[in-house]
Amino acid sequence: MYILDNSAIQTRDRLGALSAVFDPGTIRHLEERGLSRGWNCLEVGGGGGTIVRWLAEKVGPNGSVLATDLDTRLLDDLAQANVEVRRHDICRDPLPEGVFDLAHARLVLEHLADKQGALRRMAAAIKPGGWIVIEDFEVPPLHEASEHENYPKIVRVMREVLHAAVGDSRFGRSLGARLRELDFDEVNMEGRLFVWRSGGAGASLMRLNCEQLRPAILATGQLTEAEFEADLRRLDDPTFDFASPILWAAWGRKPNRRFGTP
Repeated sequence: MYILDNSAIQTRDRLGALSAVFDPGTIRHLEERGLSRGWNCLEVGGGGGTIVRWLAEKVGPNGSVLATDLDTRLLDDLAQANVEVRRHDICRDPLPEGVFDLAHARLVLEHLADKQGALRRMAAAIKPGGWIVIEDFEVPPLHEASEHENYPKIVRVMREVLHAAVGDSRFGRSLGARLRELDFDEVNMEGRLFVWRSGGAGASLMRLNCEQLRPAILATGQLTEAEFEADLRRLDDPTFDFASPILWAAWGRKPNRRFGTP
């Protein structure tokens, strides 16, 4: 279950902040895979559509982008002729097989019960020689944080709520091994960590996450409403900064031999 669903009033601003923080790194990884005009691309969990739009411009009129999501309300107004938007559950619904030059998902698989099954479906959709790029968080327990980190209680409780929903908070670190298990070639990984400061997109993302998860955070009984509001104000303190979770990107190329065989 995706606890930060797209029906919340914070969604558009939250996805905008998320894009501002993470799109530059995502775009670099996709460009480094050789993305070019004429490619057919799959974007699983299209979210606010910024990467979908960028892919559509990069592949041009002779390429295509299939953008999928459980909730497509923020994708339905995409105007590019080479984009198809599809309401789709990557854990259950079929995809075309062996047709995509590139498949990408960011901050999607970590929320799924059957993570490896979703990876298999994406792998089957890629043509031989095509690329997969997956990005997900590793969120170490806060007791492992540096002694110099001073997370507000609201952030600590929010992480607990997300951990309970996601299940495997270390999932991002496992992506490379999971791609190798699926017989991808040229597998590699990169982790990105940010220092988020008051007034920036990262602090805005944290605030919006907390606001969207307010009922779940307060339901833990660890904060009062007054403490919740006080900690939100701390995110506006110009002297305050904190480390983001690690966003891992893993990529691999589908072998030209029959997939899953020597």
